[in-house]
Amino acid sequence: MIYQKKNKIKSILFFSILFHIIGISWVSESLIDYGSLGYILSYIVTFMLAIAVSLPYLLIALFHQSVTKNGLINIFFIASIFILVEYIKSFLYGGFPWLLVGYSQNDTPFDYIYPLFGNYAVGYLVVLFSLVFYKTLQQRSIVYSSISALVLLTYLVLPVNYKNNENYEHSISYTLYQPNIYPDQVYNHNYHSKIVKKYINILEKNKSSNLIIFPETILPIPYNETHELYKIFNKHTNDKNFIISGLFTEFESKYFNSMVFFSDNVDFYSKRKLVPFGEYTPWYSSFLKLSKIINIPLSNLSHGSDFKSVFTLKDVNIIPIICFESTFPNLINSNSSNEIIVNISNDGWFGNSLAPFQHLQIAQIRSLEFNRFTLRVTNTGISAVIDNYGRVNDHIENNMEGAMNGNIPINFKRSLYSEYGDIFILMLIFFSLLMRVSIDWHKYDE
Repeated sequence: MIYQKKNKIKSILFFSILFHIIGISWVSESLIDYGSLGYILSYIVTFMLAIAVSLPYLLIALFHQSVTKNGLINIFFIASIFILVEYIKSFLYGGFPWLLVGYSQNDTPFDYIYPLFGNYAVGYLVVLFSLVFYKTLQQRSIVYSSISALVLLTYLVLPVNYKNNENYEHSISYTLYQPNIYPDQVYNHNYHSKIVKKYINILEKNKSSNLIIFPETILPIPYNETHELYKIFNKHTNDKNFIISGLFTEFESKYFNSMVFFSDNVDFYSKRKLVPFGEYTPWYSSFLKLSKIINIPLSNLSHGSDFKSVFTLKDVNIIPIICFESTFPNLINSNSSNEIIVNISNDGWFGNSLAPFQHLQIAQIRSLEFNRFTLRVTNTGISAVIDNYGRVNDHIENNMEGAMNGNIPINFKRSLYSEYGDIFILMLIFFSLLMRVSIDWHKYDE
């Protein structure tokens, strides 16, 4: 029994670490290209991060029982443990909700589930059905074969939850600009005048847009109202025309990664969830003081406050999400029918890796969950207009410069998920675990 448990632990840990090493390899890209660690130390740091986020998966091995025992109750139990592990990973160490099972199912019939019960519920169903398929292959019983056939048929035949958004009464016009500027250029002072000219040129060509959005951290210096570019931003804005730009800001000797709103006033939203080893060093004060040797510019930023997370333009609420924050649905404060999500990012830190594609897919899931359009703008790609069904209506490819213009509808009902969050899937997990404990306790009494 102990031998079997050890084998399960080894197998789960090996799979999880390998899974995360491949899925978060973009961390090493950042450390190699923009840090000063070199290849070997960069791979070691990435490997350590992969181990850290893999540890919660040991719960699967510790509580795992054979799928072939105890029928459906045990299948529900295993699916519950798996999603509970993902949930723990999403909050442990400040949270790393990357590579979740539910992210794999956009543009499928599961699109009906996202706005009702969210990404974790989709992940739960995927694991549950996978276990049913496995049990079908193992036992070849009529009951499980019938369930598997019904699930597979539904998955293949049920149309994806798409509707036409072309006919709408209320809309807002936008301009999204992807400059295709990598961090090494941003932090090179010789490029600054060229960069400023790029943004001024876009402003001059798109004065009529209600909303002009530039990507994350467009310049390497903290916001200063006397800077030439920001004076021009103020000149082109009023209470009906916004410019949104990602900038560094400084308050009380602390530096923040912020989204700055230029209108008749200037307002700020500072990033609450920072990228580990990119914007801050995990365990910095009490464990590894890596920031002394990691030389990424402004890589130990401060976390923003939860005080303000919604801004208003022409009675439209703008929900700001910066980069890595798109992986945290609880940061999206959706509370009215007139809303859009604005997501700015700088995936250029991670080179030609999986990160830009993974990040776009996560943003699509957020649109599905909250039944909201998302305007996503990045420095180097992939910028996109995502509708409330998670479809990419327009985009600019990776490693390309370009601008997108158009109008998007703004009046949609709140989704069930936006009102109740993950409460339903958490209740299901709780009762699945409770049922398993009750059965084990009953056997013990006998």
